[in-house]
Amino acid sequence: MLRVWKMLTAYVDVAVAFALAVVILTLDIGGIASTKLVQSATMATLAVVAIVLLRDRARGDTRGMEILKSVDALQKQMDVRVVSGTECNRVLTDARRDTDRWMFRGGTGAYIRAVTLPECVSAARPRRRRLEFRLEILDPMKPDLCREYVRLHQRLAVSDNSPEQGWTVDETRRELFATILAACWHQQRYEFLDIDVRLSSAYSLLRYELSTSCLVFTQRGPEFPAMVINSGTPAYLSWESELHVSFQQAKSLPLQSVKSMQLSLVPSAEEVREVFRMLGIELPAAYTDRDLDKLSELALDSSDPYA
Repeated sequence: MLRVWKMLTAYVDVAVAFALAVVILTLDIGGIASTKLVQSATMATLAVVAIVLLRDRARGDTRGMEILKSVDALQKQMDVRVVSGTECNRVLTDARRDTDRWMFRGGTGAYIRAVTLPECVSAARPRRRRLEFRLEILDPMKPDLCREYVRLHQRLAVSDNSPEQGWTVDETRRELFATILAACWHQQRYEFLDIDVRLSSAYSLLRYELSTSCLVFTQRGPEFPAMVINSGTPAYLSWESELHVSFQQAKSLPLQSVKSMQLSLVPSAEEVREVFRMLGIELPAAYTDRDLDKLSELALDSSDPYA
């Protein structure tokens, strides 16, 4: 009985409209009511119907908003979601805006060097916010490792015209040297940047980028889909621990030893040699001063490789 009563109260306006329509139809057929009365009753019925439609529309809009809010909340609680390359750029941009830390594990760190590190420092500087960076990249002092890294990506290239087909071991090592030099330069330019670079003896197809808000798994280029894990989820916490363990196992570079150096706005060839000497990294003997000047440009003036 209670259920019937709730149904009647919920649809009382519909019942009124239906009753009016029946009464009007009966009076009109029986000729009991005048034409004016029938017209007035008809207008009243239409008014009731309009009210019913407006109420249902309002309820529908409210429910729609509630459903959208529920979907957004559910998406935030999901462990993993897949995004397109374009959306991945937006996710990474949002992640860089307010983060106070960044952990990277990948290949040469070209995107980190060109986009992530400079933008994070720029966002932190106005508020003098502390910024923690942890970078795990390939070891440039292991040419065989770099060679296998290049060969793997060439074998996985989509076509013979893919950019990977033009990669070389020397260029890969140069990218790694540039990332290390950029880390040293930014460390000197921003006092509250706590940066640590580790050299890995293993390569991976995935790149891991962890910020305060999320963890993003990317592959080679924006044409590949990416996976996003929001912070606070079990998967995020598990991968955070995994990246920490991997980072601790990689070879550490003594970046603090070069923090006191006065590097120029664009480090000279001699300054570059001194940086790597203090880091214990032996540059290729064939590198000339011109090569080191180009290395400085690559470290500090690289464009977004995926723009």
